[in-house]
Parts: sequence; C-alpha cells; structure tokens
Amino acid sequence: MKERTKGTESKIRGIEQEYPVSAKANLNPAMLVNAAIQGLKRSALSRDVVWDTVTEVSQEVHESKITSSLGNNGCRIYNDMDHLEISTPSYNNPFDAIAYDKASEIYAFMAAKEASTALKKEVFVHKNNVANITVTEGPQRVKRGGIKTNTYATHGNILTLREACKDWARVEKSLIPWIITRILFTGAGDVVSGGFVGKEGVKFVISPRAMFTHQKSSLATTRNRGILNTRDQPHAARRYWRLHDIHYEGLRSEYAIFMRDIAQALVICAFETGFLDDAPELEDPVRAFKDISQDTQECEWQIKLKTGEKTDAVAILRYYIEAIERMLEDTGEESKWDEIGLKAFKRLIDKLESRRIEEFVDGIDWVTKLALLVNYEPKSASDGISICNQYALLDENVSFYLGDSEKGTIKSYCLFNPKDSLAFAERELPQVDWASFTQRVKYALSNAPEQTRDYFKVAMLKKYGSEVRSISWSTMQLNAATVILDEPFMLNKDEMGDEIRDGQELAECLAVAKKLYPTKIIC
Repeated sequence: MKERTKGTESKIRGIEQEYPVSAKANLNPAMLVNAAIQGLKRSALSRDVVWDTVTEVSQEVHESKITSSLGNNGCRIYNDMDHLEISTPSYNNPFDAIAYDKASEIYAFMAAKEASTALKKEVFVHKNNVANITVTEGPQRVKRGGIKTNTYATHGNILTLREACKDWARVEKSLIPWIITRILFTGAGDVVSGGFVGKEGVKFVISPRAMFTHQKSSLATTRNRGILNTRDQPHAARRYWRLHDIHYEGLRSEYAIFMRDIAQALVICAFETGFLDDAPELEDPVRAFKDISQDTQECEWQIKLKTGEKTDAVAILRYYIEAIERMLEDTGEESKWDEIGLKAFKRLIDKLESRRIEEFVDGIDWVTKLALLVNYEPKSASDGISICNQYALLDENVSFYLGDSEKGTIKSYCLFNPKDSLAFAERELPQVDWASFTQRVKYALSNAPEQTRDYFKVAMLKKYGSEVRSISWSTMQLNAATVILDEPFMLNKDEMGDEIRDGQELAECLAVAKKLYPTKIIC
C-alpha cells in the first residue's frame, strides 16, 4: 500500500448541500424535488441504489425511508425534507473541494432543467440556506404582512480522530470560537427575519445560519441547533469521528470555498495535535455568533471573553493562524496545499484586520451580496430578498465551468458572475493551477476523486453494476462479496492500478483488493 499523504491531504472531507427547488406554479415541493431526481436518472447522470442503513447509527429509521440515487461521480442524491440534497464524494484537497462543489451545482441545475421539461412548468433551483415567507395570518410573533425566515442546511464533514473528540468540553473550547469567527470569510450573507438579539425586523446578515443558533452543542440539526453538532456517525472505522459541521453555507465564490476548506482542515489538524487547547473562551458564544453576523456596517465584530476582556473576531482568527503555524513547525508535515492555504489565510486576515472589506467583492459571498444591495438600492425587504435570491440562482451560467464562457450564448438572470469570481480566485491564489480547473470540473461530473475509497465504489458500479446489491459511505455489498470500506483512502486509484478496467473479471478485481485488505473483503 502506498504511503499516506501528509498534512491536510490526510484529511477526508465532503459537503452536503440542500438545494430548494421551486416553481412559480403552485406545485408541491416534494413533487418538484422528486421530478428533479428522476430527471437526473433520465439524463444518465445518476442511478438508483439500495442504501445500506446499518452504518447510519441513530438514524436508521429515517435513512430507511429515503430513496437514494448515486451520481456518476459518487455523490449521493435524495429528497431530504423537500429539498434536493446532493452530498459530494469524499476528497482531500481544496482544489477538489471547489471542483466537486461546482459539479454539484451543475447536477442541481440539470435536475431542475429536466424537471421543467417533465412538468411543463419552469422549475428553479437555488444555492442558499434560507426561505423567506410573507406572513398572511400573523402567527407566532410575526405580524401580518411581515416576513418569516426558515433555514435549511449546508453541512461540512471532515474525518478526525475519535480520541481527540472523546472529551466534548475540549471540542467546544477549541472549535466554537473558530466556527463563530470564520464567518467573516465563509458567511454566505442573506436577508433574514428573526434571531436578532433584542431587535426585530428584517436585516441583511453575514451568516444566515448563525441567526438560528440556540446553544453550544446539539444532536438536532433542524430545531434548537447548536454551534457544534454531536452526531456520532463516522461513516468509517470507529477510530474516526466525523465532525458534522452544520454551520457551512451555500457559497458560490471559488475563493471562499477554497479558503473555507483549507482553513477548516488546518484547524482540525491543529485541534487533533493539541495546539488549540488554550483557545480563548467566549462569555456568550451564541450571542457573539449573532452579534458578529449582524455587524455588516461598522464591522467592529466585538466579542466579550470569559475573562471579561473585549476583543474582536479578527484577533481570534489570528490566534488560530498562530496555532497552525506552531503545529506545522512542530510536526514538519506540510502539503503544498497547506503552504498555499496558510499564506492566503494570513493575507486574508491582514485585510480583515484593516477592515478592507471592499477588496473582497467577487471573493467572499456576503461581501459580494452586500455590494449588490448597495448598487441596486432595494426599496423594501422583499426587494433585498430578491437580489440575494438572484445571486443564489443556478441557471445556464453554470456551463461556464464546462468551458462555455467564450461562446457568448449563455442567457443568465443570475447576479453571481462566475467569470469575475474565478478572476478573483486567480489573483488571490496565484499558486493554484487554475488553467486546469475547467478540466477538473468536467472530470468531477463523471468520476470520483482518485485518492479516496469513492474511486473504488464508482469504478465498481460502472463496471459491475448488476453485481452490486447495496452501498453506503463505508460498505459495498456485492453478490460475490462484502467490501468493508472503513478506511477513507483504501482501494484508491494508486492502490488498484488498472485492475478495474474493461474486460477485467470481477473475481480478479476482488482478488487484488483482498490481497491489499484481507480482512475487509469478505467472499
């Protein structure tokens, strides 16, 4: 077996994105989502699979009711509470974080397009995290004619070591200040109603998810949400803990997606190795989360510590950078992505420290949306909501990521400009090979990342689909064998070589896998 990668490349991660599907016609949301999923299967972008619920600890009943499809790239596709949910395959670097995120956007757009054809009604899909509803009867503290905001999910996942998470108080101390302050560059921005501290009304905020947080930690993800989520579903061997981060948001900017991924991976590495044990403790984390999110004008981002001292969010982010630097110096393990990411992270913090927010238009989503609101000067809250929704709309401009930007035939009503966004990423991250990005997105539409176990799963389905009885993140049941995929990098392309190829007998392929992992292949 090939030696494992070092630094953050050793960290497996992925994104679960819930896409709202809608139509101007009064159609049932579940019907719209199901039509979208059926459309992906008709267009041969996905196939139905039997999802193995044995590994879904604590959610077996819920999972058993879900009909799952698997995309050609290994993403899981299903109807989650009337949202189109697409969970990316596992990856281990920020370049793939963007490529598979954009592949997910293309899947979602194609699903809506196919649903439009089938239903003979125009169907829309957005990449955001809130739904604003005009109240006509005035229930639950909302005045008649006011706006009520519901929120739904973008969840990030990263495998860490169970040993590091056994003391949950340590997890809270190390990571809660990070989750609260990182919104300065990971916040999607949106217009919301509710969640304000001591205030009412409708307001543009940095992080819509932050406004609907109630406690430090929770098992629930839909009600009484915590800043941290305690769900214990590793989707891997029990020596791992999958940190299920429910405070990711639907981002469009390549730069923001890159920085969120690499910064998160670096922070988790520092956490595992004990470099965050002295993290500053906040007096009231939930209030701080909401206060920072609301501060889009003065940008003071003040936080009160348990010691009684006051600081700001940027100072806490700088603490994490310094901890990461100590960790990298101590371990001596640094991938090329760590070097690129840390350098960009430090430059980002310097600009935030001097409050040069305007320099992040087209790079950080909440800043870009705020600039659009200033430019369009909405006359009402509804106008502001519409502007944010137009930024989140997935339409024909997603074809930009397939190399169609020069054709001049893309008709788009979306306010997100992929050309400007990519240009920003190219300026701020010059060491990244952006010339290959379009090719990588094309690859990501039909293939799993080569470095992870998802390579094996997808290749097996393509070559021996009729032999597959069920599948999950960490299992594959074949007619001839059970494959336990509980190590996230096992049976990747390097390990399997050319064994999964046209003309190769299944028995030969399984023999190679069993030689590598004799206890994981049960014939």
